[in-house]
Amino acid sequence: MKFFVSEQSRHRRHTVPAIAAEFAIVMVILGIAFCQPVGAVPINPMASPRQEPSLHDRAKASVSQAKTLLLGSNTIAQKCEPRAIEGYFSAAQAAWNAIWLCPDSREVVDEASEIYSQSLRGLLESASKHGRIDPARGILIGPKWGRVVIPIVTQGLPVDASVIEAVLPAPLEGSARITRRHTRCGFGLPVAVRTKAKLVSGEFAPPRQSIAATAVLRFSIPLDKPNKLSELVGLVHADVSPAVLDLANPVEIARVQIGSIKNPLAADFTAPLLDMLAGMPKSGLNGFMNPFSNSLLVGEQTQPRLEMLEPHQAGRIPVVFIHGLVSDEGTWFDMINELRMWPPFHRYFEPWVFHYPTGSGFLHSSAVLRKELTAAVAICDPQGQDSALRHMVMVGHSLGGIHAKLQVIDSGVELWNAVACVPFESLRMSEKAKEEFRSQFFFEARPFIRRVICIATPHRGSTIASLGIGRVSSMMVKKPPELVELHREMVDCNPGAFFADYRKGLPTTVDILQPNSKILQAIEHLHPRCTVAMHSVIGNEHQSLTSGPGDCVVSMASAKTSNAVSELIVPATHVRVHHHPLTIDEVEAILTEHLRGSGVQ
Repeated sequence: MKFFVSEQSRHRRHTVPAIAAEFAIVMVILGIAFCQPVGAVPINPMASPRQEPSLHDRAKASVSQAKTLLLGSNTIAQKCEPRAIEGYFSAAQAAWNAIWLCPDSREVVDEASEIYSQSLRGLLESASKHGRIDPARGILIGPKWGRVVIPIVTQGLPVDASVIEAVLPAPLEGSARITRRHTRCGFGLPVAVRTKAKLVSGEFAPPRQSIAATAVLRFSIPLDKPNKLSELVGLVHADVSPAVLDLANPVEIARVQIGSIKNPLAADFTAPLLDMLAGMPKSGLNGFMNPFSNSLLVGEQTQPRLEMLEPHQAGRIPVVFIHGLVSDEGTWFDMINELRMWPPFHRYFEPWVFHYPTGSGFLHSSAVLRKELTAAVAICDPQGQDSALRHMVMVGHSLGGIHAKLQVIDSGVELWNAVACVPFESLRMSEKAKEEFRSQFFFEARPFIRRVICIATPHRGSTIASLGIGRVSSMMVKKPPELVELHREMVDCNPGAFFADYRKGLPTTVDILQPNSKILQAIEHLHPRCTVAMHSVIGNEHQSLTSGPGDCVVSMASAKTSNAVSELIVPATHVRVHHHPLTIDEVEAILTEHLRGSGVQ
């Protein structure tokens, strides 16, 4: 696919005063009085008047000039001088021109491409630091009295420049939560494009929403033969067209054409996930100990919420990832990073995640998930014409697998009968309490969910929840005051209506995960609708004397379910099952099967 063509830019040209101002700044940076024109080589007084330098020599001269400009700009940037912006801009232009002049020289292209990438990184970082990037307008180059705006244009991205919040060079450091970093060598600078994230609804915006892109600062074709005036005075009077900063989708666009040569487009497919992880509050332990907290003291928001990791696109099937106990949505970024390297996932699927506090309010969190999924489908497709949204897939790890199952079953009265011995409608309670507990205990399957993948899910509980560590953990959980008050109101106003376990207090997640939990047993006996396919992935890295083989937390016997149409045993512990390559391969295979039956292709 062609990205850039070798035609003259149709954008307006710089004015002479703006170019003069830019050149003056570059001269200050380098401390020189004159500058050779781009593409020119020093005049040799001994050469014949008719002798002209070869294109290769001119390209090498441009590479040398770009290197000098880059080094000078780095020195200025270390002193936090905004003048470095113009230096980096000119360095990128000189490197670009070198490639234009001699695109068939591997030596020139490789060296110039590296200088170009470093110059573009420096330009973006310096421009961002000094407030010279306005994505809606572009990058501001030059002094205040003569600045030129370099426009930003998106190529193949699901967003335009107006919704971009920041353009960030791909972080140099990785994350311990992501096993592999997927990159592609080539021309341009990989970046993370951080969006304003409210493209569908602010309700589903993650703390940060970033997408992968490759930045290419595109200039016009350099003069084939610099005029005599430009040879004498340099860049000031050279015929220079303004640049454009293209942000290209590296998934859709694999190559960039410069002159007669098509070069691979550089890419860092992991960069947006690293950016999102950097802005994500670590709410695993806090979400367990302080569920539903909004306290500024803990510095985290642990309210349950559905998040879209990338802008929703019609025709793509949502895959909703649900984390487990004492965890958060970041635990899925490793799998998402791998799935994104599988072309069908990029083309036909999009990742959503559900963030929720894992310590308390288990049935409440499931009720919120049902509500948010329904709202998201209605907002994304108000006319009901997008069949992809009617083939949603749920993927749950550990406790998340039970949350996923609760989205595809009809509760009937089974859950209510597990805690009470009288009909729900006969109870005395406020309308607020009635609405809250009806949503927890009485619900229908979400009809738009067609497949569930349970990974290391304790369908029959975990013996750890019944042991001392489990009991201590349950007592340490700070229960949400509002839910505690509603529970107390319901129990006090209806003496004798509830079984002892539920009457003594609002059950925590640890309570529900005990093998003898009546709520868990009721969930196990409920079956998904016939339109839903369920799959199991089970860990067996550990052998327990009491519960047999398992993953150190969940036994194989507990992770098995008669509802599954497929089952995979993985040699991994509980916290590593969903990171294991065999699990990721299995998810790809299941999604392939799902795609064939969805009619979305």
